[in-house]
Amino acid sequence: MTVRRYFIRPTIALVALFLTAASATAELKESLSVESPALSGSLKYSLFLPEDRSASLPVLYLLHGLGGHERDWQTLGQIEQTATRLIRQKAIPPMAIVMPDGANSWYVNSKKHGLYEDALLKDLIPETERIHGFGGDRSRRGIAGLSMGGYGAFRLAFRHPDQFAMTAGLSAAIFPDLSSRDDVSRQQIGFFKGVFGEPFDIVEFNRQNFFANIQSLKAASERPAIWITVGDDDGFGLYEGNIALYQALKRADIPVEFRMTDGNHTWRLWRSEIENVLRYYGRILTARTE
Repeated sequence: MTVRRYFIRPTIALVALFLTAASATAELKESLSVESPALSGSLKYSLFLPEDRSASLPVLYLLHGLGGHERDWQTLGQIEQTATRLIRQKAIPPMAIVMPDGANSWYVNSKKHGLYEDALLKDLIPETERIHGFGGDRSRRGIAGLSMGGYGAFRLAFRHPDQFAMTAGLSAAIFPDLSSRDDVSRQQIGFFKGVFGEPFDIVEFNRQNFFANIQSLKAASERPAIWITVGDDDGFGLYEGNIALYQALKRADIPVEFRMTDGNHTWRLWRSEIENVLRYYGRILTARTE
């Protein structure tokens, strides 16, 4: 009888150890979906979950650029590897990352592409947080994106500061309000994909733009922390709009972090800079729990 116990106990212990190790792995779930009444259909998203899920997780909504989809940040941006490494190093707290498919919508409500602003704010965020049990309030919710996604992240955070604790743009496609058609190139109008009218409508662009929201953001009782980063060799010249946004925020006495780094409008730059964005968000989350 004693011999039998000797063999049974290590077996049970090994099984328990195996189950614990199996459950303690980071996970990337690709192309999940939520029903979106705003889009009269479904909205795809990919989801990163860290190894440590012992506590309620904060969440980062991470937006792709023009021509992209919900898998870009993993297949091209290596987000799972970067986030897992930083969490293991305790450089950032464990967090979930939600990467929605924004099509070419610029993350606004438009006749051309549908009600994507509503889809994110009213459908994706409440439903993913309900299903997966992370986030839940602005103190544990951030939003960031690259290029078109940077425009979307800033626009959503500036217009809805009660929803996000942090916002960041990587090479964000930012343009101050336009005075005339000559203020924007034909190439850029093509990149707008009809979001701001066909033909391009300056009045509609300025209505949808977020520079006019800076004064209301200044008056808000709670504002998101803001991180701006752009390459000094950006092939589309987007450093100009990013600098303009930085200057506008400084004039309004709104705290902002600005970084101009060495690089072009490429994934090589964004794979590097997303690490700094994650570290920044981690500091914001840690500061609000101390």
